[in-house]
Formats: sequence, structure tokens, C-alpha cells
Amino acid sequence: MPTKRSLSLIVQAIYVFITAVQLIFVPNMLLSMFGFPPTSEIWIKVLGIVLITLAIVYYGIIKFGNAEVVKYTIWGRITVGIGFVILVLLGQTLPALILFAGIDIITAVWTWFELK
Repeated sequence: MPTKRSLSLIVQAIYVFITAVQLIFVPNMLLSMFGFPPTSEIWIKVLGIVLITLAIVYYGIIKFGNAEVVKYTIWGRITVGIGFVILVLLGQTLPALILFAGIDIITAVWTWFELK
């Protein structure tokens, strides 16, 4: 059973892992769900592989990390969220990316509250 402190990280790790698997094996299904055009570029699968690695790191943090390490995941997720919002505001991507930003920011805030 996860501790209260790690529950938000478990949710984040699962979200990242599921997204990664979709990007690797069925990227266009995920992209189309959010209105992005289909792609045959390899970079979408490369991103999936990077995200699998991130999910593994989250697992390590859940299993062995301390509160100080967990705080850095909060900053990382907020950075991702803000970066996605900036890309949308600059008109470089579709507004649907804000949904992904929202998930990262919500789980970061959740983790922050768990550490209190």
C-alpha cells in the first residue's frame, strides 16, 4: 500500500507510463484524441522512450526517495506545465496541450500538499 506522500507520484508515474506506451506504439491514436495531426516522425516515439525512462525514475523516487527529492519532482512538473502553456500562448501548438500541462500541474500541487 502506498504511503500518502507517494500516492500522487504513483498517479504521475502511471500517467507518464501510459502516455509513453501510447507514444511508442500508437502515437497517432493519442495525437488524434487531442486534435493533433498524425505523424510518421520518429521523434514522437523517441519522446515515448524518454517518458518510459521518466516513469522508471518516478518509481525509484517512490521507492527510495526522500522528501527533498520529491520536492524536485514538483518543480519539474510545474516547469513542464508552464512550458506547455507558453508554447500554446506563442501559437506554436494546439490549445489541447494545456490538458497535459494541467495534469502535470495538478499532480505537482497534490504532491506539494502531501508533503505539508
